[in-house]
Amino acid sequence: MLLVMDAMPFAAPIAEWFKSQFDQPTRIQRLAWPQVRRGKHCLIAAGTGQGKSLAALLPLIDRLLAEPVTGRILYVAPLRALSNNMADGLLAQLGTLCARSRRKLTVAVRTGDTPGAERRRQLRRPPDLMLTTPESLFVMLGSAAGRRAMSLVSAVIVDELHALGDSKRGAHLALSLERLSAVAGPQTLQRVGLSATARPLTRMARFLVGNDRECEIVHVGAAVPVDVRLEIGPDPLQSLAGEARWRFVADRIVELVSSADRALIFCNTRALVERLAATLTERLGDERVAAHHGSLGIKRRTAVEQGLRDGRLSAVVCSSSLELGVDIGELEQVIQIGSIGSVNALRQRAGRSRHRPGQAPRLHLFPLTLSDLLDAHALIGALARGRIEPSGQWTDPPVDVLAQQLIAMVAAGPGRVEDFWPRIRRAAPCANLSEEDFAALVDMLHDGYIRGRETGRGPLRKGAGNTLYPAPETPLRSRLNVGTIPEWFDYEVVDASSGQVLGRLDEEFAFESAPGQVFQLGGRHFSIQRIVSGRVEVRPSEAEEAALPFWFGEGPGRSASVSLQVCRLLAGAGLHGGREDRQLRAFLDESRRILGVLPGWHQIVLERFPDPGGDEHIVVHSPFGLRLNRAWGLALRKRFCRQFNFELQAVATDNAVLISLGATHSFPLAEVIGYLRSDTLTDVLIQAVLDTPQFATRFRWCATTALAIDRRDARGRVPAQIQRNQAENLIARIFPDQLACLENLSGPRQVPDHPLTDQALQECLCRHMDLPGLIRLYQRIESGRIGVRCVETSAPSPLAQGAIHAPRHAYLDPADAEERRTRTFEDRRRPSTLTAMVGGTKGRPAWSTAEGLEDALQRFAYLPVEEAERAGAGRAFARLSAQRVAFALSNTGGLAVWVHLDHLGAWLGLQPDVRVWPHLPTGMRPDPVDSHEALCRLVLGAIRRRPAVDEQRLVEESGQNRERVQAALASLQHEGLIRQPHQDPNGGWSERSGRQLPMPAGCA
Repeated sequence: MLLVMDAMPFAAPIAEWFKSQFDQPTRIQRLAWPQVRRGKHCLIAAGTGQGKSLAALLPLIDRLLAEPVTGRILYVAPLRALSNNMADGLLAQLGTLCARSRRKLTVAVRTGDTPGAERRRQLRRPPDLMLTTPESLFVMLGSAAGRRAMSLVSAVIVDELHALGDSKRGAHLALSLERLSAVAGPQTLQRVGLSATARPLTRMARFLVGNDRECEIVHVGAAVPVDVRLEIGPDPLQSLAGEARWRFVADRIVELVSSADRALIFCNTRALVERLAATLTERLGDERVAAHHGSLGIKRRTAVEQGLRDGRLSAVVCSSSLELGVDIGELEQVIQIGSIGSVNALRQRAGRSRHRPGQAPRLHLFPLTLSDLLDAHALIGALARGRIEPSGQWTDPPVDVLAQQLIAMVAAGPGRVEDFWPRIRRAAPCANLSEEDFAALVDMLHDGYIRGRETGRGPLRKGAGNTLYPAPETPLRSRLNVGTIPEWFDYEVVDASSGQVLGRLDEEFAFESAPGQVFQLGGRHFSIQRIVSGRVEVRPSEAEEAALPFWFGEGPGRSASVSLQVCRLLAGAGLHGGREDRQLRAFLDESRRILGVLPGWHQIVLERFPDPGGDEHIVVHSPFGLRLNRAWGLALRKRFCRQFNFELQAVATDNAVLISLGATHSFPLAEVIGYLRSDTLTDVLIQAVLDTPQFATRFRWCATTALAIDRRDARGRVPAQIQRNQAENLIARIFPDQLACLENLSGPRQVPDHPLTDQALQECLCRHMDLPGLIRLYQRIESGRIGVRCVETSAPSPLAQGAIHAPRHAYLDPADAEERRTRTFEDRRRPSTLTAMVGGTKGRPAWSTAEGLEDALQRFAYLPVEEAERAGAGRAFARLSAQRVAFALSNTGGLAVWVHLDHLGAWLGLQPDVRVWPHLPTGMRPDPVDSHEALCRLVLGAIRRRPAVDEQRLVEESGQNRERVQAALASLQHEGLIRQPHQDPNGGWSERSGRQLPMPAGCA
């Protein structure tokens, strides 16, 4: 019988149990229960702490408890820890619930950590409720026993749906759900999705249920408000977090922990997790502080989670590893260190605090720099506008995922090509898969990935009647090489005594380490015993000092909605005058004073400035996010390389692109935008990407996902170097131009028409970067809807400082951090070489001495007689002329200059009939220099003599016409020796980097 308690349409055991545990249902539970109970496909969307899990589970458990049993429940979560936590909670709750019922329910977890014996037991006796991950579901569907167990499933719950929607992993799961529906028999597999931030709801609902199925969307309207508290501190923020800032961060965290007993502290990188955990351990003790991130072993992560749940730990410093709904108990304090570029991620992290119905999540946000402060205000503004960012955006289905799933489908049973295509297209990410593209995929798998060379040797065979059947080794390869998570080739850290895997280290950190070295991992110290291929053997160490490890990854960048809010702030909207607002306003006002305007949706700003070492840097101020700026930076770098035949250093951040120029690069700044055009951007960027490691890495990821390269075989994990070699061999056969000697290429690399190269380029251009967004931006620039302002400055503006101090993942070239040209900004107090040599601005060249005058004549190519005599150089000239080192030149046109013997050939090349005094016989005169080269030398000398020289003065002093002077100026500018300020096209020319020597008193 149904017992209705406060709109709970459940049988008595469920209703009574719920009443004993909770006061009343939440709103989302009241709305969702009727839909789930009727067997509808449902997307349940509500903020954290609103009871979504019970909204989905209770009607399904109620169905299980009814007689006769109608089917099993499958729960799929993106993290193993989520499945484990849910299982622990269910086992505790089901004990009391089943005591009220005549039927006992069984629960089991199936992940990569589940022992083999337990897996076999689960397949023999499938549990009522199985909790798993997308990859383990794929594995179960790959065996006959697994498919038999899955055929009993009547409902599947997908938790944290937003974490999967717009990724290859999500496409992989969508196809697995279609395969699950196929093996579930004639009954309809009910699908229920759970998410706090899934948007847009209709698109995410389609992702959950597939094409041509109805889905009920159950949500509670507006997003839950988040209480964000900015932690600024007493000292003003700078472009780089210094010692004072880190001291405040640590002191304030200790205060917050002391006031709330426990805190969860999010950092943006694993290296920062280790650093902050070490700092807090010094203050709170190692028994109260722990680190948690994805490079720690599963046992350590589980122990940290349990320590936080039961209160033994006061502070856990983590990466995104605890962002999703892993059970960590009730928390009051959640802390974010540095900027977080996504509204959804902020909501998710804040939602770990005060995880109870009726309470708003709270997050303490510690910006580390002024750029972080700008992002923080943008996040707060986006939250105030109720924004939740969209997910689940698909264009073309990922070919490598299709290949892996098609191989698995054929391995489960042969079939005709025409039968597989419509089944695959039922998955929402594959809705646009054309019959032609599917046929090309089948041909690739039949051809062994290399057309015409391995035909009939691929993982699939195409036989008579268009029937697909697997190669003998295909079923095993399919089960061993599961999923889409990319391989970064980390080294396993293994306890030398027990063999337990403690975590993983970046490959480069392992290369740079040696036996005997002590390093920190997960807040604990270990001494390296031995380093072998893919493995670092260690023992615990009591040493007080330890090296902090690093991991090289890719910064995710800022989301489009946060970038939009940044543009609003730059336009002057959203600041109200509080203390934090005043600091940000001062930062923006100073940048506006220097640049004239601030960048935004209607204005791009190009800024060029010198560094203390004499090189120049260009910053393209573009607050449109990291992905778009990566594309822009790489394309510009490619064009600069072609223009100047020089490999430039470049950086891309969320707010800017920085190009570091060498000493020989000079050009009008306004030309930079014109180096690229919207109609050729794609071709330029493809060639630029092919010059970087990005393409090779992503090609390898695509190849391993598509089973063209094995990650694992019957002997275990395939070593990293073998995988790299196999990927390179595959590229050599599919795309020979990519590995060709550049001397043998007569033009751009010719990209082959192959599904894997297409997929790898697509991921580089449209996921790692935002080529479509850059093309739209350039179209707006070309149509005049976005203006471009060019500014020459003597020092970087405050906005440019963020690009100068960018983190390593922002680099667009292979140069290491210690080789960056921007390092010259680290100590602005150091005088330039030239200033030190001449004794600073107070030291005047002593033209009145023979040594001083000779030095000036050599440096400046010539001196007008009137100017030199006014400086008291007459006696010095008499001495030099007597030695036939200096000469006076004149002609009927009014020329009157002193020159050094070294530059006499230049004047003879320009004016062969010039009078030379004292007389120098023809045989002793230097050969005349080519007239254009001669004029370049004289013009450069004149520009070096003064801080700014206009064209007219150069025409008068050289005695040449304006056209010839302009040609010389253009040559010198192209060589990177001189420049003309963009703000004043009619202003004087100057030597780059302000390297003019100070003039003696009295010189004009």
